[in-house]
Amino acid sequence: MPILSVIMRKLLTNILCVACVVCWVACSDDHDGDDIPSYVTDFLVASTGADGKVVSVRLDDGITCNVTSRQVDLEKKDTLFRCLATYTYDKEKNFKLYNLQPIFSQKPYPATSIYVIIDGKPYQDVSLLPRDPMKVISMWKSGGYLNLHLGLMTTGNGYHQYAFCEDSPGHYSLLHQRPLNDGSAYTEHIYLSMPIPQGLDTFTFTVKTYDGDYTRTF
Repeated sequence: MPILSVIMRKLLTNILCVACVVCWVACSDDHDGDDIPSYVTDFLVASTGADGKVVSVRLDDGITCNVTSRQVDLEKKDTLFRCLATYTYDKEKNFKLYNLQPIFSQKPYPATSIYVIIDGKPYQDVSLLPRDPMKVISMWKSGGYLNLHLGLMTTGNGYHQYAFCEDSPGHYSLLHQRPLNDGSAYTEHIYLSMPIPQGLDTFTFTVKTYDGDYTRTF
């Protein structure tokens, strides 16, 4: 089975790292708390400081919130994390964060620039790129990202590798490689987020599913 290169592998790790936190932050923009549900689960971008702790978050509607108490250690300094978060937001502009889950987010690479290793030898052949199937639950755009909610058949053995691929101008797809020892006992929910290239008004995206290729136009 083709194996993504070591370079790509470094970009494809830290997918399922979860940090559960409770902290208060104050938001820098006016936002009517009455319009926000009691609990919201949504994507955002978390920023860490020089000490590796979260110092601010940016919601997909553009609101920026600065952490004012109990910072969270995500282990990497001065880094932006695309995250799935659960939070509340009140009239006093307090943003209470209950759960923060970093998710895989990586810019798309041209298919011809990605190589695979077979029996210790590198190959640059787009037909060899791994596209193991997944179930598409939903795909949507927000905050300059294409977000994917996918279903993965797994037994929890080994880690799965992902990448976003530019197959041709305006068309993108998901690369996915299963570990050799993983089975299909249950469905795990996977969240991925691809930064949309600047200046791209419309594009298509394809995921290989258990029923064949699934393509949507955005």
